[in-house]
Amino acid sequence: MATTPSKPDPAGDSPGSVIALLLPGYSPDLAWMARALNADRVILDDLHPFSRKSKVHRTKIRTPDGHQWLAIPFLQEDRRKPIREVRIDDRRPWLRHHLQALEFNYRNSLYFDFYEPEIRADLTSAAECGLLLDAVRHLMIRQWIYLQLPQFPLWSSDNPSELDSAGVDSGGVDSGGMDSEGAASGEVVPGGVPSGPDVLADGQAILWQEPGSRHYQKPHPRAQDPGSDAFQPPEYLQHFPGFVPGCGVLDLLFEYGPDAWQVLDQLR
Repeated sequence: MATTPSKPDPAGDSPGSVIALLLPGYSPDLAWMARALNADRVILDDLHPFSRKSKVHRTKIRTPDGHQWLAIPFLQEDRRKPIREVRIDDRRPWLRHHLQALEFNYRNSLYFDFYEPEIRADLTSAAECGLLLDAVRHLMIRQWIYLQLPQFPLWSSDNPSELDSAGVDSGGVDSGGMDSEGAASGEVVPGGVPSGPDVLADGQAILWQEPGSRHYQKPHPRAQDPGSDAFQPPEYLQHFPGFVPGCGVLDLLFEYGPDAWQVLDQLR
């Protein structure tokens, strides 16, 4: 059963609306989607420091033996930069590998032929991008359309006032001793914990972050259940026997197609 932190009761004395401050991702999983679908507002924090442990540049797919990660390569020298400044390592031919992996594992799925031309075109366009965020943004928007979801989330870099309302300083703040891999460094990075007054303390909003993200997304001091691993996804029919949690929504699309809403509705 899917679980998310409780939303405030409009009829009670609980403060404000719910903001989900999430990292963008290649193909978000159901835990990510549960936070996004149940929040009043979703902000994609492209100002947060990049971490290879995050799912910004990678996604999980099903295989006969379990699962496989597909990852967009990035330049190692960009590891300490904000997500929006990380460059793709185009010396590594990742596009062919990803397309082959999807075809090998999903070609007999019910909706593979339905989506394959579009997703192939999406990945080809993503591979032409120089910046990781441009590739991820394109893939996320396209998958949002395939899932027939409403308005796409806001970006923190385009909407600093939205981050202010969430109590996050968009101008460069102390990371709380967390470097690009979640280790101690003491450097100053964009995103993360606010250095100024936290408006969440005044009851203006409830903040959610990505489940299981404690190793790569700095927990906000006012976040409910920050980085928790407690999320239990609804099990749905996958292409291979058994159920592997944590797969991206591409897995859902290839198996359910336009009926993916049947699974997404269980997250609400």
